[in-house]
Amino acid sequence: MVVLSPETIIELFGLSIDDVDCSGLKLHLDKVFVFKGKGVLAVNSRKLAEVEEAKTENNVYHLAPGAYRIRYKEIVRVPSNAIALAIPRSTLIRNGTTIYTAVWDPGYEGRGEGLLTVFNPNGVDIEKGAQIAQLIFIKLDKETKFVYRGLYQKENI
Repeated sequence: MVVLSPETIIELFGLSIDDVDCSGLKLHLDKVFVFKGKGVLAVNSRKLAEVEEAKTENNVYHLAPGAYRIRYKEIVRVPSNAIALAIPRSTLIRNGTTIYTAVWDPGYEGRGEGLLTVFNPNGVDIEKGAQIAQLIFIKLDKETKFVYRGLYQKENI
C-alpha cells in the first residue's frame, strides 16, 4: 500500500503547504446539519434523512451529544488511481467526538460530507472553519476505469 505524501498531494492538486497536514489534505468544517427526519436505504432505492443547518453563535457550533451530518469546506477531486479516507483530527477524539466517513472513490469530485458524533455528555464547541480531519490518499496498483459515477458526484460544489 502506498499513501501519498503531503509533498505529492501539494504537487498533484496544486496546493500550498498550508493545505496539508503531516499525513494528508486538511479538511475544515463548513457546515453542521441536524437530522429532522428518517432516512431509507433499500435494495433499489434510498432516501436521505431531512436535515437543517445547526445554528451558530459567533461562528461557533455548540453541539450537544448526538449525531450530526457535516460538510467539509474543501472541494476534493480524487484521482482515478487512488482512493481517499477521512481520518478525524485527534483533538476531536480527545474531546469525546469523532467523524465517520465512507471511502472517497476514484474519480469522486465534490465537497464531501460525513457523520460527526458527539459522545461527550457535556457536548463540544466547534468553530466553523476549524480543521476537523485529514484526507489520506491511498494509491491503487493501477489507474481504474471504475471511477465514481454515483448520486453524490459533484455534490455541494
